[in-house]
Amino acid sequence: MSRRVIIGTAGHIDHGKSALVRALTGVDPDRLKEEKARGITIELGFAHMQLPSGTLAGIVDVPGHERFVRTMVAGAAGIDIVLLVIGIDEGVKPQTREHLDICRLLSIRHGIVVLNKRDRVDDEWAQLQQEDVRDFVRGTFLENAPVLEVSALTGEGIPELAIAIDTVAATIPGKDPLLPFRLPIDRSFTIKGFGTVVTGTVAGGSVRTGEEVVIQPNGPMIRVRGVQVHGSGTDIAEAGNRAAVNLQGAEKESAPRGAVLCRPGDFRPTRSIEAVIEYLHQAPKAMKSRDRVTFHSGTASSPARVVLYGQSELPPGGSAIARIELSEPFILMNGDHFILRGFAPLANFGYTVGGGTVLVPYPPKRKGAGRVVPPVLDDLNSADLPTRIQAVLTDASTTGADDRDMPVLCGANIQAVRKELDRLAGTGKIVRHKQSNGYHYWHSEAVGDAGRILVAALTGLHARLPDREGFAAETVISGTNLSVDPALANLALMSDPGVERQGDLYSLPGKRPRSVELATPFGLSIEGTVNRAGLAGLSFQELAESTSRPIDAKLFERTLGGLVREGRILKIKEMYFDPASVDALKDKLTGYLVQNGEITVPEFKDLIGLSRKYVIPLIEYFDLIKVTLRVGEKRMLRKVT
Repeated sequence: MSRRVIIGTAGHIDHGKSALVRALTGVDPDRLKEEKARGITIELGFAHMQLPSGTLAGIVDVPGHERFVRTMVAGAAGIDIVLLVIGIDEGVKPQTREHLDICRLLSIRHGIVVLNKRDRVDDEWAQLQQEDVRDFVRGTFLENAPVLEVSALTGEGIPELAIAIDTVAATIPGKDPLLPFRLPIDRSFTIKGFGTVVTGTVAGGSVRTGEEVVIQPNGPMIRVRGVQVHGSGTDIAEAGNRAAVNLQGAEKESAPRGAVLCRPGDFRPTRSIEAVIEYLHQAPKAMKSRDRVTFHSGTASSPARVVLYGQSELPPGGSAIARIELSEPFILMNGDHFILRGFAPLANFGYTVGGGTVLVPYPPKRKGAGRVVPPVLDDLNSADLPTRIQAVLTDASTTGADDRDMPVLCGANIQAVRKELDRLAGTGKIVRHKQSNGYHYWHSEAVGDAGRILVAALTGLHARLPDREGFAAETVISGTNLSVDPALANLALMSDPGVERQGDLYSLPGKRPRSVELATPFGLSIEGTVNRAGLAGLSFQELAESTSRPIDAKLFERTLGGLVREGRILKIKEMYFDPASVDALKDKLTGYLVQNGEITVPEFKDLIGLSRKYVIPLIEYFDLIKVTLRVGEKRMLRKVT
């Protein structure tokens, strides 16, 4: 496959960005009647060309007017090479400065300065502008970039520009095809006979014809009907490709600019992030904690509030760690770049006030948030992947993280992350638990901390309930203030040499579980009552009241617990169900999902013919045992890998 790069224009209004694209490609990127009538770019324009070496280049042409910088930021997402276009007759202007800062804040590292309209000036003026422009880009990523004089009108310098682009393109490593797939949508439209088509630059991973994708943050799950890359049909679009994706069964309105195409389960929408931010030195005053801004990332934007950590205000030219509270949901991962814009223009500049890098896409609530910088955030900003992995799991505490979460939380591809996870697990720095679809991970310190708390709770349970046979992990957890998965509780308790286990029960030395006779008429009566109830589960109280004679409360509790441990009764939440009936329902639900692809709670309610009292615990049970995967308000059949 030929190399592919994405080129983006940047620069002040009327400096000839669109004309330059026409001169390079023969394609007019201004497609709207209003654009042609007014002679200015309003919307993003697109073109493509083949460079002299054979490299295929997609070109994104952006508006230069300050009113359309939001659109410019959307177009800049995914750019490999920026052409900073400066009218040689006018020189550097406000949007020239603002666009350059936007490109820098978005971590664009390659570019060419294009002095357009060479036909309008003499040699002496051109030489002066060369010197001014060199001063302007000094200290930026364009300091050593080529500065070329061209005329989009006469064609002067255009062949040399194509060669320069080709030379820069050869140095670009390309985007990571192993990251989770994301395509920020910058345009959607309908083609008669084909349906909805969305376009954008693939930010990571790849997508193939026939695959299932979801339109995040709130769109439907659909199938890819077809793919084009740089105007040509293909079966796959990879990271760094400019792609058009034909979506089967999606409405245009469900895929607006700002939405993101990705795979089900890879990303969760977020309205809050933690990040390192940079405040531009052009700002006339300090940014105060809780100031409002406009947040731009990918092709989306939203009002937001910045909560500074460890300081009450940020001076111009400073940087800080902050929590950013978003008015709209975004699809983000560690390492993503963003732009912050204000609500009033800066003198001779524009509205951009700063930008930054995402550290935590799904931050937890933190005690004293705003007063101090949580130490873990410095490690999440590290360039070292093992450091970021351990920081992610330290931050996740007893919640931990799944295989599928880790690339998003660490900002790295799944192969690199798994390699480091295997290594760290081998050293004992992290602990993992095998699941049906991969592993769940915790930092070893979190497991140790949880173990000490759980053993203390187990000690207390024995003191309060000396006649109990032992305690299930869930019961031990309930005696703490921990929010932990039973898998972690089992790992933590089993790792303590002073804890004994028999079946599913844990006890301390000298408190070994006593057996309970389940085949007595009393035990069979309890089991029979639950069997007859089927899917209409019974609570502890309802089951106790169903007995026909006075009972010994401790004997009833011990017998019921024994029936649950033996698998003769299934406990879901605080209700008791017939296992055979639940197994039959699992088969029925699986068949429904194979045929229909997804199911909502109301549809599940119709499927089993019972009230929400039973429907919700049962559907959440199927989520828990990995039969179903929840995506928004729907469930789909989980694919075991």
